Amino acid sequence: MVLPTRQNVEKVLEHFNRKDGVIVVKGKELRERDDTDVEVDFRQESSFYYLTGVAEPGFYVVIDVATKRIQLFAPPVNPDDVVWMGYPDSLETLQTKYDVDEALYTTDLDARLKEASAVYTIPHFNLTFKDEAIKSASTEDNDALYAAISEARIVKADWEIEVMRKANKISSDAHVKVMEAAKTGINEAELYAIFLNESNRNGAFFQSYMPIFGAGMNAATLHYNKNNATIENATDMILVDAGCEYNYYASDITRTFPVGGKFTEEAATIYSIVLDMQKACFAELKAGAKWEDIHTVALEVAAEGLIKTGIIVGEKQELLDKDVVAAFFPHGIGHMIGIDVHDVPKYCTSVERIDRPSYRYLRMRRTLAAGNVVTVEPGIYFCEFMIDPVVKAEETKKYINVDILNKYKSVGGVRIEDNLVVTEDGYVNLTTAPKEIAEIEALMAEASSKKRKLE
Repeated sequence: MVLPTRQNVEKVLEHFNRKDGVIVVKGKELRERDDTDVEVDFRQESSFYYLTGVAEPGFYVVIDVATKRIQLFAPPVNPDDVVWMGYPDSLETLQTKYDVDEALYTTDLDARLKEASAVYTIPHFNLTFKDEAIKSASTEDNDALYAAISEARIVKADWEIEVMRKANKISSDAHVKVMEAAKTGINEAELYAIFLNESNRNGAFFQSYMPIFGAGMNAATLHYNKNNATIENATDMILVDAGCEYNYYASDITRTFPVGGKFTEEAATIYSIVLDMQKACFAELKAGAKWEDIHTVALEVAAEGLIKTGIIVGEKQELLDKDVVAAFFPHGIGHMIGIDVHDVPKYCTSVERIDRPSYRYLRMRRTLAAGNVVTVEPGIYFCEFMIDPVVKAEETKKYINVDILNKYKSVGGVRIEDNLVVTEDGYVNLTTAPKEIAEIEALMAEASSKKRKLE
């Protein structure tokens, strides 16, 4: 199947307010590990893949702004490479394999660029041309190109959403396998291996990011990735933040569950608060919603839940105004996701960050549009590094009941994360991994029963 990447090119050109010249985007080169002849795993540059669908090294693409003509430039045939890697696709094959008008070799690239009235490229490529006849565009023009690619990428086509649905299905099934395998005495690394195996056997050979398998207090570290502790206690909660990449599109899913399959009263209480946070955010999710407003909803629900437990004390609005809740929920509510797990643009250049503990780690501030795909990932964590300053500060220590806080600390951390497509009047949830307490306990109880029968 030829990916319809010409649609992506046309979307970029709609956002790129220039009338002539050419866009040149460079694919990644194959690299070797230091002082070896062993290749580093190759992963194509995301914007290049978005424009071409090419997952091979050494390519360029040239797009004529006025005519929309797309030319793919392939590395010339290298006899040494043929010996080790096999014969590459011919130019004729490349033209039929990808959604382009013409395939050429990179030996013809400079000649093509010399013909152009201006040559635009993505700023972070730092492409320089030795031939002075090539008219490199200004920094302003190149910045505008990057902005155009970013804006195009964050509104997904139907076919992109279907690829992401597949990535979510593979990852959701892998999360289920991890829940079924959990037991006392198992190591975080063993659960990690189970997730990788389930991903690989379903054709997802890359992970979207370094997975997190944190049990007990390890779950209180947001990006814990040592993934090597043995899980001793049946009551320990395990936070699994893992998602495969399928055909270059990411998934990013978090589930938290008890190793013994049964939530303690304290764990169930905190978990229910986080699930309520997520559901409240879902209710606000639609085209036209502001991302920071959705984050505010999560903070409000967290405050209500933590007040009810007695962990924090005071009026809800005062606790929010003093950023007390940020000690337990320090990160943003989520981010864009697509070809990259933290998809572009990471932050709108037209708005400033909100410089407050409750908001400063938001990964974006923007009004959502239909076709955006976002993660919604609220959490509550008992990280002493974050909580202790609030407990010790004269201004805020009155807001924390330390005795009740100590009762809940062993929960470690809870995060629940799904991937959602924004629609005009709501959302579509791509993530299918179970997350209701009853679902998780029933799933794990059935798995435990099967294990006993096999023993």
